[in-house]
Amino acid sequence: MNKFTCTRSLGEEIYYATLIAENEEQARDMALEETNKKWSRSGGRAREWSVRVLESGVEGPARIIDCGYREA
Repeated sequence: MNKFTCTRSLGEEIYYATLIAENEEQARDMALEETNKKWSRSGGRAREWSVRVLESGVEGPARIIDCGYREA
């Protein structure tokens, strides 16, 4: 498992998620799902999310650590 940071820009807003996932695809899907749950479908599509590994070899299970948004 890896610790990821995921970001998505939507106009003036930047959505972000920090999470534990197995791979980039799972990280994107989790960020999208959590954003849609919290902010009424603002997550867009998985391909619109940028993903970067923060730390490798992290203990599971897959989970959201933090999710939010801020204005640019």
